[in-house]
Amino acid sequence: MIVENRRIIFSPEAVREAVKLYRESFPQKQPPGVLGPIILRNQAPLALGISVQAVGASNFREIEMAETEIAAMLILYCRRLKIPLPRASSKSMEAQNDSLVLSITKVLPVAPGA
Repeated sequence: MIVENRRIIFSPEAVREAVKLYRESFPQKQPPGVLGPIILRNQAPLALGISVQAVGASNFREIEMAETEIAAMLILYCRRLKIPLPRASSKSMEAQNDSLVLSITKVLPVAPGA
């Protein structure tokens, strides 16, 4: 058996770009408006606090993005950047300082006699 492990680290700037792409791709999932600060709220399970200022509003409103939605967002962002992610792999996320880390593990069987 061969096990492949990869870690993709998303800086705060990359997370912001991923949030922008996710908001453009799925406008029904988040309120429209100007994107403000993005803060890592929880580490287990992961959650992001995303500030959005509605058109004509003077204050930002914070919405929370849960771990499953963060995973979908990072996978969408990887696809946009053409970063290969094997479907048949286990994926997990964690926080590392101000960054998000997507870990990918794929088990490859070894053919007999190879």
